[in-house]
Amino acid sequence: MIVAANHPPFARIGPVAFAVSNKKLAPEALFGYAVKVLDRRGHTEKELRTKLERRAAAPASVDEAIERLKGIGFLNDQRTAESHAYARREFQRFGKRRVLTELQRRGVDFDTAKQTVEKAYSEVDEMDLIREHLRRKLSCDPDAQLKDRKQFAKVVRNLQGAGFSSGKIIEALGKVVADPEWLDGLEERLAESAEAAADSSE
Repeated sequence: MIVAANHPPFARIGPVAFAVSNKKLAPEALFGYAVKVLDRRGHTEKELRTKLERRAAAPASVDEAIERLKGIGFLNDQRTAESHAYARREFQRFGKRRVLTELQRRGVDFDTAKQTVEKAYSEVDEMDLIREHLRRKLSCDPDAQLKDRKQFAKVVRNLQGAGFSSGKIIEALGKVVADPEWLDGLEERLAESAEAAADSSE
């Protein structure tokens, strides 16, 4: 198919194609675009700024739009962080460490992210969260004995990736593991893996 040169390029998601505009926007149009972006999904200031910088005709209009949106309460990292933490806790059943890392990657400052996560998980029992995570994500009976070492390793990787603390992972698995020796050195291995993951995200 030949597309005329003055037509916008097309992006494709599945079988549906849609036009992608590269048009640069004047200040008022940029503000309107920002409102539409936030209306579709919550963004942090960092995320929204990245999108606006791609569309702004003048760089200064990005700061102007950001300040206007913050002034009317339409852009609020605290609120976005709270929504993110709630969704990850309730629907994904993730642990605190995973959510904290995600918020920082989204551009939420460390203090805000940490306070938000602590508040979101203040009344949550991590062991209950682990049990529910195993049911939902791995279709595992959290009380069933783990007799296969490969399955044990899979569960360990999944729980660590979900952001649960090393101590609680070991506590949970200690109740169901077929061979207690599988837990030997696990805390050190989890700590090394977490440290390597933190280094790679910087």
